[in-house]
Amino acid sequence: MTQVVSEIRKVATTWTWWLVLAAMAVYSGGFAAFTVLASTLERSPLQLGSPETVVVAYNVAIAVAYVFPLAMGVVVVTNEYRSKLIAQTLLANPSRWSVYGAKTVTGLGLGLLYSVVATAVCVGAGAGLLALLGEPAYLTSAPVIGSLLGTVVALSLWGLIGVGVGALVRNQVVAVVGVLVLTQFVEPMARSVVLGLSDSDVSWVLPGGAGDAAAGGTLYSMMNGVSADSQLPGFLMLGAYALVFCALGAWRFTRYEAA
Repeated sequence: MTQVVSEIRKVATTWTWWLVLAAMAVYSGGFAAFTVLASTLERSPLQLGSPETVVVAYNVAIAVAYVFPLAMGVVVVTNEYRSKLIAQTLLANPSRWSVYGAKTVTGLGLGLLYSVVATAVCVGAGAGLLALLGEPAYLTSAPVIGSLLGTVVALSLWGLIGVGVGALVRNQVVAVVGVLVLTQFVEPMARSVVLGLSDSDVSWVLPGGAGDAAAGGTLYSMMNGVSADSQLPGFLMLGAYALVFCALGAWRFTRYEAA
């Protein structure tokens, strides 16, 4: 517990965590508002007239902003390598498993914080606009509640994945740029290729697709005609990615020299 408190303090004493959180909230909330407004346009392909469709405005964070908790998970590990303070941490606590475990708990906690805030902002923006437009928000319906819970869990797992990636790469600039390129360019193209080549929806085998599926379907899913019935496989797949990256990160963190 002492090591966990130490890791949390390392994050909390910088501006990075709340600047990233603010950026995620604004980005997610803006997309949620845009989704609702776009659905009101004539000939819009978006129709938010049921609980199963309105969720795409509420869980938009998992579709467009999962890179934020992922990047913060990376920062939890790489900050000490960048500042050359990792040696001091390991001198104070020689148990590398304890240090790495505390970093995974911190990354998961940050992911949970980011997911709750971003989801709340999306719900506030989306439901608020729907109310102004005189449309039902369906906030108490089972599909919406299930989707919101799925979004929170999936975004939390992205923070955990980020810790594993940070431990593997160590170089903060390379790691952050790498996750940006992979999540914003490489995987979206890969998912489009998979959807184009396959007669059934198997995009949930990719990390971003698994997150979308875990949330019960997102705006990306709706626009590409992907079914929203793979929530459990999405959870399992994203959880498997988190376990694999955390295990690989633990191997690297405990095996190699600190600097």
